[in-house]
Amino acid sequence: VKPEESSYRDRMQRVFARAALARPVGAAWKTGAFAAARRGLDGRAFGCVDKRTFCSSSPAGGAGQPGGDASKPYDVVVFGGNGFVGSNTCKALVAMGKRVAAVNRSGAPSIKEAWVDQVDFIKGDAFQPEAWRHILKGAGGVVASIGAFGSYEHMKMINGDANIMITEEAAAAGVKRMVFVSASFPPFPASVPLRGYIEGKQAVEEVVRARFPDTHTILKPSVIFGPQDNAHPLIAGIRALGPIQEPIMTHSPLGRLASLPMVGGVFLPWSPVHAVGKAAAAGATQDLPLRTFSPHDIANYK
Repeated sequence: VKPEESSYRDRMQRVFARAALARPVGAAWKTGAFAAARRGLDGRAFGCVDKRTFCSSSPAGGAGQPGGDASKPYDVVVFGGNGFVGSNTCKALVAMGKRVAAVNRSGAPSIKEAWVDQVDFIKGDAFQPEAWRHILKGAGGVVASIGAFGSYEHMKMINGDANIMITEEAAAAGVKRMVFVSASFPPFPASVPLRGYIEGKQAVEEVVRARFPDTHTILKPSVIFGPQDNAHPLIAGIRALGPIQEPIMTHSPLGRLASLPMVGGVFLPWSPVHAVGKAAAAGATQDLPLRTFSPHDIANYK
């Protein structure tokens, strides 16, 4: 593509995007997903598949192979696929021989592992479905693993609105299975600063159950631990306790305290990230006997 053609194409994409979002209905334009989508037009829109020349916002591309092979849709589309849980989900799916696409704002992860080259990482914002909606066509499953911490509003938007947008789009596209990576929420008072995080994820759980009543999987891990490149030192230090905490709470009498009201969550075993990824991959590709997985259920995928 010539530079001038690429520049013209990008300008036109922005024109059409602004036109499409120019007249939303009612107060929703000022809050929630519409507000986030409007803010997203500041330059984060319409990314392309990494390592390829296929623009993810172009409807000319096929639902499967980048470049336009619509006869081969993706087996699973993972949102947040270069994150802590999402990357482990992609890795598990590749090991299962599945065709995988991963949608996230920053493209492919920086890690140098063989499985990365087997996943089509697509730059895209969850609040701009016009950039990735077409890749859901024919997909067997979707995994929503987007999450973040911060202010109440930020946590509710990212953990809630973003994953609701993905769920609604997956349902509209006729995707068969939906997996949502939720959480086992901490007890009071630890839950107070996480109110936006908790309310957001609870809202998504309701939508997932409503849109995919018989084919959903909701994972509710405890604190997730495992190796991650470029993790913040504080977070890495906390996760380093996982290999000690998890077996103690699983095999010692302390684990029995998890059933206590109010404080029981403190005694839940932490969840290995590779087990969460494998559970998500299983839920996106097969019918499972459970719809909601506790930390103990997730531990079966270690």
